[in-house]
Amino acid sequence: MKFGVLAVALVWSMAALAQESKVANLSHVHIGGALSYPPYTFTHQVWYRDIVYDKSAKDTQYTSLDVYVNEPVEPSSPVMVWVHGGGLRMGDKASSKDLASKPEYFTSKLGYILVSVNYRLLPEGMYPTNVQDVADALAWVQNNIADFGGDPKQIFLMGHSAGAQLVAQVATDDTFLRKAGKDLSLLKGVVAIEGGYGVAPADGDTSKFEKNYGPQWQKALAAGNVKAGKNIPPFLLFHVKGGSPTVSDSEYQALGFAKALAGAGVRADVVSLDHVEHFGANEKLGVPGDVITVSVEKFLASVPGKKREPKWTAGKF
Repeated sequence: MKFGVLAVALVWSMAALAQESKVANLSHVHIGGALSYPPYTFTHQVWYRDIVYDKSAKDTQYTSLDVYVNEPVEPSSPVMVWVHGGGLRMGDKASSKDLASKPEYFTSKLGYILVSVNYRLLPEGMYPTNVQDVADALAWVQNNIADFGGDPKQIFLMGHSAGAQLVAQVATDDTFLRKAGKDLSLLKGVVAIEGGYGVAPADGDTSKFEKNYGPQWQKALAAGNVKAGKNIPPFLLFHVKGGSPTVSDSEYQALGFAKALAGAGVRADVVSLDHVEHFGANEKLGVPGDVITVSVEKFLASVPGKKREPKWTAGKF
């Protein structure tokens, strides 16, 4: 038994050394600290910053990503790719408010690698550019994440607000990943928080779609792109009960999108939140015992793939 433990430790050490040698020249910092809530444990990550996934952009800061890796990393870690919100017009992959506690939560608690991506904002990033950026970032992740200790066969996707819209678009319209040389089988699961999914409003007013998606708005509707047999991954959808002042129709959008997914035979779990508003729905993720944290952990544990027990002691919700 002792020999087996030592052998596993040796394999992990060798894998960590190999990973470090491949990414040693990338800009990175060592970060961490104690949690500000129970169990007050210490966390340690390596933050690889501003890695460009598309060099053709006018400003490559908008086509760059950050990689957060637990220190030390567990070999073949599953990967969560995060897409920030901001109404398609603002936001950044490293924003402390938007990113919140996700680096420590996904790396130190769940044993994942977290990748936070930027995409071109409006007006340059008008659809389909912004969705293609997310697809290109996903392709980069699958091609390169093994160098950081990640498993390219275990990639999940998550977004909030405008980011939720983008992850829904890229996960329902396979043309974007195909253009990046991949397909929808790349994604093992999607978590979308308080987004708009192109569910047509009851009054038929599509002006919001035209404003956000441009002249190709009809192609951009995630709900309209849902069809059976496309290998669309399972979804977990969060919305504020009754909507919120920021996104008044978030409940309508989530329920309508879930109905479209279910009609195509795609799993769509919906969680209604009555203790937060639009931004809190994102920022509460990672707090032990919160319904958002618990729902994400149950979802990730239930989809096919590698299973890892969360390491923090759950508190009370």
